[in-house]
Amino acid sequence: MQEPALAGERIVSDLMERVRGTARVEAVYGESRQVGDKTIIPVALVAYFFGAGAGGGRAPTHNGEGPASGGGGGGGGAVRVHPVGVLEISASETRLVPVLDWTRIVTRAVTLLGLWMVARALTRRRR
Repeated sequence: MQEPALAGERIVSDLMERVRGTARVEAVYGESRQVGDKTIIPVALVAYFFGAGAGGGRAPTHNGEGPASGGGGGGGGAVRVHPVGVLEISASETRLVPVLDWTRIVTRAVTLLGLWMVARALTRRRR
């Protein structure tokens, strides 16, 4: 039986290999393109999240028979890809053109507004 720590490492390694081929900037946002005299290259933040566990052990003997043993393991993961911008390369300059993530901006603004309203209500209640 394989050591639990080694089994967990193998599970994570297998998951990473399966995802590595599909979770690339090019797979999500496309390859670089030539547009006129400029080359456009998509830029993104790619984050991998993985976890795994494995274990094994022996149970007490039953009816004087040999020791029972068992083991198991499992794992899971996720990939998050967020656009950052595009690199615009021309003969005269190279620049990063940022992409604004309006969903993230609005979500954070609403969260901050909600926190401000709760703090204000609590302050009024104390008076």
